[in-house]
Amino acid sequence: MHNNSLHTNPKQSDEKRLFFAVEVCPEVREKIVDSVERIKKAARFAPVQVLWSPPANYHVTLFFLGNIPSPEAENLRKLVQNERPLIPPFKLDFRHFSTFPDAPRKSPKVLWAGVHNPPDALRQLRLHAGGLLAKASLPVPAQDFHPHVTIARFKATKGMFAFRKLLETYKVQKFGTCIVRRLVLMESITGKGPAHYEPFATAELHNV
Repeated sequence: MHNNSLHTNPKQSDEKRLFFAVEVCPEVREKIVDSVERIKKAARFAPVQVLWSPPANYHVTLFFLGNIPSPEAENLRKLVQNERPLIPPFKLDFRHFSTFPDAPRKSPKVLWAGVHNPPDALRQLRLHAGGLLAKASLPVPAQDFHPHVTIARFKATKGMFAFRKLLETYKVQKFGTCIVRRLVLMESITGKGPAHYEPFATAELHNV
């Protein structure tokens, strides 16, 4: 008779699910949550099926890496910690809700809060993250970059027209600014319930 408790999932033990990100500060997170709660209240009778992101998971993704073998992940962790970005801390201005895709004839898949006029420093930080991936002999993902915070994912198209109409009332919002002080290599940890994110490695920004 085998004891299944002695066996582990190879993916869980030998891989890390990682992404590069910058964090959303508590003040902005709270303002986003206030608006989200108003939307939820207004939509409580709508049939739309929405999977809301936990506020603790709010972030701006720079690169999504997916599952990385543990040895490569550990190597990347060391690079992140040892090679600090030569970029001063900078501000991100968070405003407005939108959906993706936003075309009238297409059903949206994601509700997000935007970054208004993203500064060049954010692009430079992303380039730094890409350089770390190259040094770690990991592929740099060919991903379009539209900085945003994922607020929710839509699970079905039913009720979407009514929800979009409702959202028009709440789209123009100002959530405030955050000062970005560090680059974060984040780990997505799954289990019971939605995934939660924990810093796997961090690098403080500093003046040149």
